[in-house]
Amino acid sequence: MGVLIGIVGKPSSGKTTFLNALCGTSAKTGDYPFTTIDPNQGVGFVTTPCVCNELNVTCQPRNSECIDRIRKIPIKLIDVAGLVPGAYKGRGMGNQFLADLAQADILIHVVDASGSLNEEGENVEPGSHDPMIDISFLEDEITQWMNGILKKDWNRAIRKAQTEQKNIIDFITEKFTGLKITKSDILHAVNESNLDLKNVQNWTDEEILKLCNSVQKIGKPILIAANKIDKPTSKSHLENLQNMFGNFVIPTTALTDLVLKNLNTQRKINYISESGKLEIIDELSTKEQQIILKIEKEILLPYKTTGVFETLNRAVFDVLKLIPVYPVADSTHYSDQDGRILPEVFLVKEGTTVKELAGIIHQDLFKNFIYGVDAKTNRKLSDKSVIKFGDVIRIVAAV
Repeated sequence: MGVLIGIVGKPSSGKTTFLNALCGTSAKTGDYPFTTIDPNQGVGFVTTPCVCNELNVTCQPRNSECIDRIRKIPIKLIDVAGLVPGAYKGRGMGNQFLADLAQADILIHVVDASGSLNEEGENVEPGSHDPMIDISFLEDEITQWMNGILKKDWNRAIRKAQTEQKNIIDFITEKFTGLKITKSDILHAVNESNLDLKNVQNWTDEEILKLCNSVQKIGKPILIAANKIDKPTSKSHLENLQNMFGNFVIPTTALTDLVLKNLNTQRKINYISESGKLEIIDELSTKEQQIILKIEKEILLPYKTTGVFETLNRAVFDVLKLIPVYPVADSTHYSDQDGRILPEVFLVKEGTTVKELAGIIHQDLFKNFIYGVDAKTNRKLSDKSVIKFGDVIRIVAAV
């Protein structure tokens, strides 16, 4: 499936630096609100052990990379204009911001953990602003945005539900279709909100808003990147965030990651963002030596990594619960029609069936599906067989 991750947050929280660190882009950054006006886009990579190691073959990737038997899978990211309170009413870049997020599968909320910016992204006394406020208002803005979409034509939908027996779930699904939210998401949210589908006309404004909040959590989940942990005032704020949101908070310092990657590009150090491994390989200036020592002591020693890469991997594998699957045309040699070994890897939702995988590869395969083959075991798979992590699958379809 094509995954799109939205990078969100208030102005000057470090969203664009985060994108640049992840994707190697050079989007404009600044310490003043609304440096980003038009959305910046880039491609980052998540990693997973490649199945080539298990199968003892040398793969020939086409839609990804394989380095030391680790598959690097591209993921699209979008960094949108900073969000300020009242965005859903059009404040700041609000309307554009929210529209840009419509196709995102998950949001990474880049939060200024140092507490050095107020709600508008303006500089304040370091540590004086509580990042918890930012998390609450961003969630509320997205909920209110969804509420505005749903409430449009709501009364007409209620009348149709009463007079024509129209399903209100279908109406809600239709309203949210452009936001990449499914009927299954809606049903889950209605159930979580304890709403009575038999008496939709009695739903209060508060209950509808509660429903939208539930839809947001299910259909547009948010992972928190507690950014700027290199700042002295970040530690206590980070602890509070982790106590409140647990594993949904990842300590990050995007600027540090970008500094290390720039030195790596200059071949002064070997730096691996995924592991935080750092090795000096060329002469550094006195200032560069001081920077490296500070980073090792204050970031890599206590946190192991800068958190940037970990945030992306966690978003894809832990929150979205996507798994890698390798489609092939030849299940004996694990190759495509041109003989390339393990050329492609797709990320699919846990629970995806073999026939659904066929549709992801190509709609004609779905229409003409006969059966699948587990290339590892040569076992025949029915349309309802569920894909497992790292499966290698051949789809057999009518010509």
